[in-house]
Amino acid sequence: MSTRPTRRRFLQGLGSCLASGSLGALLPQLALMPRAAAQSSGYRALVCIYLAGANDSFNWLVPRDSEAAGSRYDTYKSSRGGVYGSSNPNGLALAFSDLLEVTPVGQTIAYGLHPSSTDFTVSSGGNSQAHSGLRSLFAAGKAAFVCNAGPLLQPLTKAEYEAGAPRPAQLFSHNDQELLWHVGMGSTGEAVARYGWGGRVAKATAGGPLANGLSPTISVAGAARLLIGDAILPYQVSSGGVDLIDHYTPGSAGNNYTAARRALLDDLLNDAHAHRFQRGYAGIAQRSLGVGEALATLLDAADGSGNVTTLFPSGNQLGDQLKMVARMIKVSRTLGATRQVYYVRLGGWDMHSGLFDGGPVATSGHGALLTTLNQAIGAFWTALGEIGARSQVTSFTMSDFGRTLTGNGGGSDHAWGGNLLVFGDAVAGNRLYGSYPKLVVNSNDTAARDFSLSRGQYIPTTAIEQVAATLAKWMGVSDSGALAAMFPLLSNFSGSDLGFMG
Repeated sequence: MSTRPTRRRFLQGLGSCLASGSLGALLPQLALMPRAAAQSSGYRALVCIYLAGANDSFNWLVPRDSEAAGSRYDTYKSSRGGVYGSSNPNGLALAFSDLLEVTPVGQTIAYGLHPSSTDFTVSSGGNSQAHSGLRSLFAAGKAAFVCNAGPLLQPLTKAEYEAGAPRPAQLFSHNDQELLWHVGMGSTGEAVARYGWGGRVAKATAGGPLANGLSPTISVAGAARLLIGDAILPYQVSSGGVDLIDHYTPGSAGNNYTAARRALLDDLLNDAHAHRFQRGYAGIAQRSLGVGEALATLLDAADGSGNVTTLFPSGNQLGDQLKMVARMIKVSRTLGATRQVYYVRLGGWDMHSGLFDGGPVATSGHGALLTTLNQAIGAFWTALGEIGARSQVTSFTMSDFGRTLTGNGGGSDHAWGGNLLVFGDAVAGNRLYGSYPKLVVNSNDTAARDFSLSRGQYIPTTAIEQVAATLAKWMGVSDSGALAAMFPLLSNFSGSDLGFMG
């Protein structure tokens, strides 16, 4: 039977690459633009760690002042239905003794991190390597939390909310609220919202693709609105590297027809096509092949220059993605990149049930996800140290929304404001930014601006725009007019810089 490729199979393979591999990654190169000069010198990158499904972040960072009646911890425990245990299987609170104490600068009380946030060691092939967990990173001033953040159109009190004041559309909906986090504002009505805020930042600071065609926005987790900008679409890689067209790549082993296939493909792409669509499609394919193959060569170099030696935890899909980010940063800097935005993603956070699965708190239910996150972050931090990029890279989490303080019999439900993490050498860490809520169900404290609904769904006091604008300024968008154009609702809030970037 002939092994020569049919025209249909070739076109199917080309279409598949456009959808998910190196060819699709070159869609951003449809319009190559002059590089815009960054407003800050040197290399800088943002890494978004998206926690899909909505992280129950009020169990990630918890008040830990005392167990006395009326303490902040006691209020938390009461609002969450008591401490989870065999005698209270519907409780959602963590035990005081399980919390890892931290003492944020400027706070009048101590706080506790989820017990998953510990240092850890990874072993592989007889080698082992110790990594810092979130508690150590926070205490060392390398990590900070931004508290009670979420989408808003304007500052909002409970009374205003109940009176029907403007608020983001489709609150408590996963896909709608995820979209708002990606576009970086509380509304998708603005024309600028057709782009993600990461793409807008990349457009303002990187201008466009590198000379070799590599986009300044890169996803290791598939399509992401966050990374799309004006003439900028993300380059996609997998956690294993660049996806090339099978049996069309020069040097492919084990197939006698590889060279012939590639010669035919090059002949097809170099043809003087009469139709504009044909010429455009051929150009995309050529640039895609060039970028993909060059990138694969750098990443898979025999001397290991495109790899990192840091030991990442096995079976940790987020860790695998962040390892690829570290490798991409390493090779991108050799290509002359100055500004990049990366996207990784971990799902499973929509825990209407199973917040506690009956096993050890640190490694079951919600704890299992937080352990995955903690170990991925810890290994990534070590890898950034290995490649000398800790001061050049700032990473942060985003999630659909916070979750209800009250339980439903085994988990928590959709809410609004929540806490997010920022880490990197450039972060002013060991601090809480924004206002950590009192964790009171149905709170209506105007003086403290502490407002929650009937199940403890907190109205945010920090807007998405403020978080994104603070990161954008660190990337080099320092002009107030540029920030206003990038985030049209920013002027509705007091302060465009939350201060967590040093």
